[in-house]
Amino acid sequence: MEKSIVQKLRPMLSAAVDSECKVVYVLAESRKLLETHAIDPEPFALRLYCHWALHVDLDHPKTTRAFLEQAEKYAASVLAGSQDIVQEHRMLREFVFLDTFRQQFRKFLDAYGLPTAVCDDDKRWHEFMTHYAGVIEDGSLSCSAKTQPLTLVSKVVFTKGKTVQDHYTPFALAWTIFLVDGRKLEVEVRASAPKGNEMISWVVTLH
Repeated sequence: MEKSIVQKLRPMLSAAVDSECKVVYVLAESRKLLETHAIDPEPFALRLYCHWALHVDLDHPKTTRAFLEQAEKYAASVLAGSQDIVQEHRMLREFVFLDTFRQQFRKFLDAYGLPTAVCDDDKRWHEFMTHYAGVIEDGSLSCSAKTQPLTLVSKVVFTKGKTVQDHYTPFALAWTIFLVDGRKLEVEVRASAPKGNEMISWVVTLH
């Protein structure tokens, strides 16, 4: 099955991934490979964005624990009055710029000898993510800590924020961090790169 999936992906990735249906196909087939081939360390971002495109929620510790532990540290810092602003900025930047997703996707494709142009070329990557934004337009992705409870965070739900024209990333990323005590942190982050200088801006609301 693995060989068959690689053969199907090769022609698709050799050309532009320039439609929503192509994005869904590439990520669906990539997810199949991820399920049959153990990768260490776990490529959480790649798995997360594959599942989001397919509207599959996550609750298995193997695929959620590392991220939820980051969310726990982020929530603790925010609730303490942004005690660790460096950690907050690093985590938000990593997800809104999609750097980790892009890097893990490239490494994954390269491991199977598949074309990596979609990750290597900025124009192709932006086109891919623009169509990806359409795929997730009306969907969300939930990462739950129910099988291994944390102190502060019970669940994180990702949704697509507003479409942003002429920005580094074509859409804002919104997440709601559900806290164990019943409150929630709502975060919307967007990225830009004026004159090549990468910047992020975000709004955090506690309810």
